[in-house]
Amino acid sequence: MIVFDMRHKKNILMISQAAFPPDIRLEKEIKSLSEAGYKVLVICNQYNKELNITFEYCEIKRVNALFKSVKLNRIINFPIFINPRFLLTVFNSIVRFKPEFIHAHDLPMVPVALIFGKLFRIPIIFDMHENYPEALKAFQKKGIINFLFKNYKAAKLLEKFCIKKSDAIITVVEENSERLIKQGVESKKIYLVSNTVDLNTFSVEPIDENITEQYKDKVLLLYAGYVTPERGLDVVLRGISYLKNKLPEIKLLIIGNGISVPSLKKTSTDLSLNDFVEFIEWPGHDKLSSYFKVARIFISPQPQCEFWDTTIPHKLFEYMSQSKPVLAADSKAIKRVIEETNSGMTYKTANPEDFSAKLLEILSSNVPFGENGLKAVKQTYNWEKDSQVLIELYKDFELK
Repeated sequence: MIVFDMRHKKNILMISQAAFPPDIRLEKEIKSLSEAGYKVLVICNQYNKELNITFEYCEIKRVNALFKSVKLNRIINFPIFINPRFLLTVFNSIVRFKPEFIHAHDLPMVPVALIFGKLFRIPIIFDMHENYPEALKAFQKKGIINFLFKNYKAAKLLEKFCIKKSDAIITVVEENSERLIKQGVESKKIYLVSNTVDLNTFSVEPIDENITEQYKDKVLLLYAGYVTPERGLDVVLRGISYLKNKLPEIKLLIIGNGISVPSLKKTSTDLSLNDFVEFIEWPGHDKLSSYFKVARIFISPQPQCEFWDTTIPHKLFEYMSQSKPVLAADSKAIKRVIEETNSGMTYKTANPEDFSAKLLEILSSNVPFGENGLKAVKQTYNWEKDSQVLIELYKDFELK
C-alpha cells in the first residue's frame, strides 16, 4: 500500500473508457464541480490521433492513439480495464495529481479505480450511468471479443463486487437506486444525480431559418440520438405506416448515427414510407435547436425491458424543456416521469398500432402536455438541482 500526504483536498481524478469530449454527462458534472472549487483531471481514451479537444473546466490526460487508423487504435487500447497503457497512465496521474477521490464512469472503469484506490487509500465513486449488465444483454452483440469482455453474466458478477467495494454510488434514476437497495446496498451510499437538462446551456445556438421553413407545413415527429437495435425505432416506423393515409402531412425525422440506419432505411422503403421518414446524420449536440424548434412531438421509443426500466436518457428532459409533447414507449422510468408530469403519453412496447393511436390522441388533445413538461423541468428535473446532489456527495466525504 502506498500512502502520501493528500495536500490537494479538492482534486478529483475521473476515469472514462470513452474519448472525451464530447460527453454530456461528464461535461455537466465537471463544470459543476469546477465551479464548486474542485479541480478535475480526466483520464480517457483517444482513438483519433488528430483530435486533442480541450474542455475549459478540467485537465485531460489521454491514452494516446498510436496509429492514424481509428479502428487499429480501438484494438490497441482494448480492453481498457486491463490495458497496461491505461493502467500506467492512471498510476502516473495519481502520483502527479494527488487526487483525494477517484470518480469512475461506468462499470468497466470501477475495477481499475478499486485497484488504485486500495493502493493509494483513495475513496472510489462509482458513477453508474446505466445498468451495464442489462445494457450488454439488450445490445446482444455477438463474437468472441464480446463473449470474453462484454459478457452479461460476468458483468453481473463484476457489478455485484463493485457496488459492495465502492465508497459511494451515483445513479441516474430512482428505479436503479431501488434495484441496488434490493441487492443490499445501503441507501446512504447512493446519490441520485439524474440525466437532467442544464437550462442555462442547452439549445442556445441560433435557429437556422432554412430548417424551420423546410418543415413548417409538416406534423413533425422527432427522434434524436443513437440509431441502434435496442432503441425500438422499428416500432415507430411501423406505427407511421398506419398513419400515412390518415395524416398525409406527417413526417418523422430520425437524427443520429448507428448500426440500425441501413435496416431502418430498408424498412422505410418496404413500407413505402420514404416520403414520411427522413434520416439525418448526427450534426452535433449543439446543432439540434432548429430541429427541436420545428418539431411538433418528440419520440422516446426505448422499449420496456430491464435495461431501459432502470435508466433514463438525457433526451427525455431535453425534449420536455422544449415545451412540446413527448410520445414514449412504456419503459418503467420514462413512463413514470411522463405520467407524473403529464408531459405526454406512452404506448405499449412493440405495439405499432398503439403508437399510432396514442399519437392521434396527443394531436387531438387539449391537455397542455408541452407546458406541463417545461414546468416540470424548471421546477424539478433540471441540472441545477441534480448538481447540488453531486456537490453534496463530495462535501459528505470531506466531513468524514
